[in-house]
Amino acid sequence: MKNLVLTLTMLSVLAAAACAGAQAKGDRFKLYAMDNNYFSCSVPSAWTLERNKEQDEEYRIYEVQLLAPQAAKAPTSITVSYYAKDNEDFNGHEDFVKRNSRNVAGETKSPRENYQPVKKTTLAGRAGFELARERLVFLHPNSKSDESVQLKEKLYVLPARAGFYVLHFSAEKAAFTANSAVFERVARSFKGQP
Repeated sequence: MKNLVLTLTMLSVLAAAACAGAQAKGDRFKLYAMDNNYFSCSVPSAWTLERNKEQDEEYRIYEVQLLAPQAAKAPTSITVSYYAKDNEDFNGHEDFVKRNSRNVAGETKSPRENYQPVKKTTLAGRAGFELARERLVFLHPNSKSDESVQLKEKLYVLPARAGFYVLHFSAEKAAFTANSAVFERVARSFKGQP
């Protein structure tokens, strides 16, 4: 009987250690610094990091996209971006917030989309804005396929003297909660120019 109890205790300890080791491995982060010191943040080591330097220069939007190692139909991603003052897409952070807090028809609720009210927030000691939305997105927009997924997204928009920053988290609704801690860790580690 003592041997059985000892064996069960040892198995429990080994299982707990294995789980802790797997969790620690999945929680590893490394520092990423964008060119020209536009920003830096911790990024998850197990996620794929993508960047297009030529496109950054052309559009004056300097960004890095992080893709989770496992995804269902749509990728789970975190994008950290610096929009220079003379970027090609938005006339400042107000324009970005306005255009990303409602759909193209100006609605905050529709059968396929739900935009939460914009909230003021503080992130990494900076005043900014938090946006949250859910959108039905077609997976193959250039085909006859009607296959779609419900995406849940969270964005932080942080004004700067010469432009603004956006931290954008996107995941299928079912995967959002499981990956939100990774996004928040990236966001808390963010450092940008004033």
